[in-house]
Amino acid sequence: SMQPDMYPGNCWAFKGSQGYLVVRLSMKIYPTAFTLEHIPKTLSPTGNITSAPRNFSVYGLDDEYQEEGKLLGEYVYDQDGEPLQMFPVMV
Repeated sequence: SMQPDMYPGNCWAFKGSQGYLVVRLSMKIYPTAFTLEHIPKTLSPTGNITSAPRNFSVYGLDDEYQEEGKLLGEYVYDQDGEPLQMFPVMV
């Protein structure tokens, strides 16, 4: 988890409509799924969650300086779905 709670506004925000995040782990892993969580519309001060991610891709890298990683999947976060959504590795 990137943050310990789900209070509105307590998040790691991207500037603009695109961004990326690199998570460095202490050892090599072979993930089977990823989860992504966003506050539900009911907890949003504005009543919408247009800031929620929509389309995202996950890549596996050998190190943070690698130019191109292995594509593990391309996904769509459903803003009308559950706040916590799971996405299986596609390859």
